[in-house]
Amino acid sequence: ETGYSYLSLDRRNRFLLGSNYGEGLSDVYSLDEQGHPKERVARLNEGLKAAHAVLPAPDNRFVYIPYVKDSNALYQYHFDPETGALSPLEPLAAKPPQGTGPRHIAYHPPLPMVYFSNEQHLGVSVFEKAADGQLSVKQVCDLSGVTPPEEGRSASDIAITPNGRFLFTGIRGQEENFNFISRYLLLEDGRVKHLGVTKADHIPWGLALSPDGKWLLASGFKAGTLMAYRITHHGELKRVATLSWDESISDLVTR
Repeated sequence: ETGYSYLSLDRRNRFLLGSNYGEGLSDVYSLDEQGHPKERVARLNEGLKAAHAVLPAPDNRFVYIPYVKDSNALYQYHFDPETGALSPLEPLAAKPPQGTGPRHIAYHPPLPMVYFSNEQHLGVSVFEKAADGQLSVKQVCDLSGVTPPEEGRSASDIAITPNGRFLFTGIRGQEENFNFISRYLLLEDGRVKHLGVTKADHIPWGLALSPDGKWLLASGFKAGTLMAYRITHHGELKRVATLSWDESISDLVTR
């Protein structure tokens, strides 16, 4: 069966969605009452590789799938919350700026704004979502305050605080001296302002917020660590704890 680089649930916890990086496939599975996958109810194959996320919008009516690297695409679909079916919007492609490589997705609470960590551009792309689900580019906010190496660096996960005040992305460097959590302030219109970067352990990969939005957790993929940060009133990150565990742990989930 297909392996997935990203999994998500729809907003009613009735369907499991997955995107496949190697082949670029995206699937939807129905779930039984215990939450176990039953049958595949939808499959997308747009002929592009490097699909890196699939996440329903908060209204559970639309789904967006970003593609990184040379594919550099963002496709948009209507989602049927009763059947799990995905149907392409017209137009299908939201056309992210060249070279950005949208990777992972976060939705603003409650504005109709959608954010993507830019794997290749090391910043954040901001899109506005229209009532019909169509996305339009509003901003590309690049990394500032540090100079990335020409090669061996990429962005990873993205997380937004429940109050819609701050946004964070992971910056991965193959060199151990270029690994950061990038910090952003969300402005009143949904655009972002880059606040700076906070040092992280080697290859910060997965990000997760505590349910109350006061703490940020990050996995150090090569360091074999779990990092815990306190989020200050001004959006700074203060490391409060580090747990050693196995290497190659990427994704995090909090409850």
